[in-house]
Amino acid sequence: MIKIDNTELQKLYIAFFGRPGDPSGINYWLSQANSNESLTLKKVSYELSIQAEYLQNILDNRSIESQINRFYINLFGRKSDFNCLNYLLDMVNNKQYYISDILYFLLYENHENQFVEPDQLDKDLFVLDNKVFAAKIFTQQINKSISLVNLYQPDSFSPWSSGDSFMKAAKFISNISSKKVTVQEVNTFINSLSDNPLNNPLNILTQPAIEMKNISLSIPIYCLENRSLSKSITEKVTNFTGGKLTESKNGTNIVALNNINLTIMKGERIALIGHNGSGKSSFLRLIAGIYKPTNGHIMIDVDVYPMLQKTFLTSPELTGIDACKAHYLLKHHCLSGFDKFLNEIIDFSGLGSYISLPIKTYSEGMSARLIFSILTSSPHDCLAIDEGFGTGDSDFTDRAEERMKKFMDSAATLFLASHSEELLKQFCNRGIVFSHGSIVFDGSLDAALNYYHTHDYYNKNVNK
Repeated sequence: MIKIDNTELQKLYIAFFGRPGDPSGINYWLSQANSNESLTLKKVSYELSIQAEYLQNILDNRSIESQINRFYINLFGRKSDFNCLNYLLDMVNNKQYYISDILYFLLYENHENQFVEPDQLDKDLFVLDNKVFAAKIFTQQINKSISLVNLYQPDSFSPWSSGDSFMKAAKFISNISSKKVTVQEVNTFINSLSDNPLNNPLNILTQPAIEMKNISLSIPIYCLENRSLSKSITEKVTNFTGGKLTESKNGTNIVALNNINLTIMKGERIALIGHNGSGKSSFLRLIAGIYKPTNGHIMIDVDVYPMLQKTFLTSPELTGIDACKAHYLLKHHCLSGFDKFLNEIIDFSGLGSYISLPIKTYSEGMSARLIFSILTSSPHDCLAIDEGFGTGDSDFTDRAEERMKKFMDSAATLFLASHSEELLKQFCNRGIVFSHGSIVFDGSLDAALNYYHTHDYYNKNVNK
């Protein structure tokens, strides 16, 4: 059985769509192959043949003859021979082959084609190798930057609309023939995808903000009686956190994050996507320095400002002024300018004279308003925001939403964990999908959301 790898997947993408595979698509099929040993290239070929890009944008009621000729043009730069075309048409008409079976035959079962001269067959294989080489370099370069990943996307998934970058990439591949293509030629083409030459996609987002290598995070859980969890409690904790449980002589540990390898560039705006307990909040606490990794190496070259807490830094016995002062000292290390800061907090929160009362006398809405006002009081280079962060009572919501929008817009780098797709699409351009403490998908936001909604993901994570 032929192994599913980048080379073979690029052949299928070129044949069906005439373009290099996008990173999210290639990564998806590679991950499926790793998790499903029964998956074959013939099955992948069939799945690609029923995708909207092929059915709505390329097929467009074409005859079987036209589809076969398109395969030949995309793969070899020429139309099919007359006798070979009739042979393939017979396979469809009399042997009930699907069009995906025809492509599989052309790629993997047609090595001794009686209708093609050996010299022509050699030329065909050389052209195909040349196209696949260019496609692999293209996808590899695109995958280096989320800005490039976002650039190489369709205009619309539903209804399908390929858009400018897909059409340009298809034209670039179609122009490749027997002349050996170079890496520099591929890079030059990638640069041409940007309408603004001053905004060269290969030159932006080049400074890493956070790098993780083989990161794992285990959180110990102890029982007062025997420092271990009973079976019933273990099952409840597993369902709540989503992480796997491991036993050691020191007790039970939840594997909150497992084998995380990731690079975040300065300026990226990251959506953290996943079911409850998938690892999103643990990831935010890790990059904010609240948790330390159990294994692996993490490099953080940016000040991560966490908006995760729902409590104050001070005792509830102290006043709202004390809470404001504690936050201000933590950030500025002195009280210079504190009076102006306090007045702004009082004005925005609407607490008035209540700011002088002990926090324990506040209602839940008053506390949430004060916390929100304090934490959004000044811009930050990097924000880590959890969706569970509240804004307070209803009459405060409109002002809070406007302030929150400006607050997130001001951040150069953003991490946002939320189940609200509208919110994610408003602020983020890259999506990372978590499942049981592991990253299962990393790519453009639209592709990540599409992956999150796939049947396999829901069966494995949400509908368990």
